[in-house]
Amino acid sequence: MKRLLAILLFAGAATAASAETFTFTVVGMDCAACGPPIVRTLAAIDGVKNAKVDWKSQTATVELPSSFDKQKIRTALTNAGFESVFPGEQRKEIEALPEEIVRTLDIIEYNDGRRVDVASVLSSGKITIVDFYGEWCGPCRVLETRLQHLMRGKKNLALRRVDIGKWDNEAAKQATRKFHAEALPYIRVYDANGKFTGSVTGGMWDEVLAMIAKASSKAER
Repeated sequence: MKRLLAILLFAGAATAASAETFTFTVVGMDCAACGPPIVRTLAAIDGVKNAKVDWKSQTATVELPSSFDKQKIRTALTNAGFESVFPGEQRKEIEALPEEIVRTLDIIEYNDGRRVDVASVLSSGKITIVDFYGEWCGPCRVLETRLQHLMRGKKNLALRRVDIGKWDNEAAKQATRKFHAEALPYIRVYDANGKFTGSVTGGMWDEVLAMIAKASSKAER
């Protein structure tokens, strides 16, 4: 019995020694509310344990088994709209997807300046994000890139982008007068049954993710 216990203790010590504590930067984790989605994303990766985040330092810490492929972490976070920077790498913002990949996503753009009949452009059976944007709007481009990455990882999302010009067309009037948009980016989220879930102004990623999660839960009821 003593010999068996010693063997078990040795095996446990060897396993603990082979585990790695890995800390890295998460670009885009700019508020406390971003923490839970990142932890859930990391926890869902096979082999990752004890995921923790510190949003103030924009870092995440996980425990990994030996020989773990860290690219799995990068892929999962990118598909969730975040960018990971591992030790020794230079920090960079999340990069746009190649055009050939973007073309595979359910994205339609309306840039003729006209009002959009929202009910007719929703994608049946999918959560649809209606994004009122301007080409001159830097945060709009950042949000678009993050949404593209999110859509790559979640096939139940559709994006309808409506260009408001320089606040000088009918699409802009629709956004401001009908939907009371006060700033860009401005999105409206509809669940898979076409019912309006809510809107997000300013492109805060934690709020966008929360609204999409809310739309998903509504459709499952």
